[in-house]
Amino acid sequence: MYHTGKRRAVKTVCSHVKTRGEFYRNVRGEVWKMRHTLLPWLHLLVPLSGILVFLAYYSFAAWSDEGKVSGYIETLSIVFPLVISIVCSLSVELEEKGHFQTFLGVAVCRRNPLLAKWLILTGMGFAAVLLSMSGFTAGFRLMSGKTVLSAGKALALAAVLMPGGMNLYLFHLFLNLAFSKSVSLCVGTVELVVAALFLTGLGDGRWQFFPCAWGGRWSVFLLQYWKGNGTAAGNAMPKDLACGVSVTILLWCGILLWFRYYEGRPLKD
Repeated sequence: MYHTGKRRAVKTVCSHVKTRGEFYRNVRGEVWKMRHTLLPWLHLLVPLSGILVFLAYYSFAAWSDEGKVSGYIETLSIVFPLVISIVCSLSVELEEKGHFQTFLGVAVCRRNPLLAKWLILTGMGFAAVLLSMSGFTAGFRLMSGKTVLSAGKALALAAVLMPGGMNLYLFHLFLNLAFSKSVSLCVGTVELVVAALFLTGLGDGRWQFFPCAWGGRWSVFLLQYWKGNGTAAGNAMPKDLACGVSVTILLWCGILLWFRYYEGRPLKD
């Protein structure tokens, strides 16, 4: 009896080690597949283009410095869902070209390919958001001689944009895998509109249930807090965080459970 239990424990440990090793291989595989595609370039060129457009406009716009920073961050949070839908569509197209064979046919643990793709896309997304914030801050300082955001504040703003972004990356991977890129792009467009509307009073009491609106709302709260006007939002923070965590758990568990039984879809759009 003792030896049987010991053998089972050894098998369990070996299984975990193999699963972990397989996950690392999937991560390396995702990096290899994406390195010669548009995906890395999109995460570089889109932030740089946005920085240049806003700095060019702000060079003559009669806005206050606070208004310029707030407008840039709000716009960034609004377009983020649509960019994510495009990125996820391109990523899943890579799997379609291989008829999902390397994505579904070689993994012992079914969730590893999806988790690896999600991890790489989220990492590139965070790097792009960080580039957007730090590049805008540096460019604004060169243009006007003023420091509108410290490095720590730029990092904090990039960080609050990502919890919603992580959920959106997973959600749009699901939409592309389960349906098509057309569905994902349509939903991304709707999310863009929702993110914009929920920055107004229309979002009060509702934005907590929509990950596409989290980045804009949390970044506005941070800006108000740094100005000393975040008392009301701070009082509601525990409830908002609890709601966000609940939505995140339901979304992650639902999609990962669905993917366990996923067998691909017809290769048409």
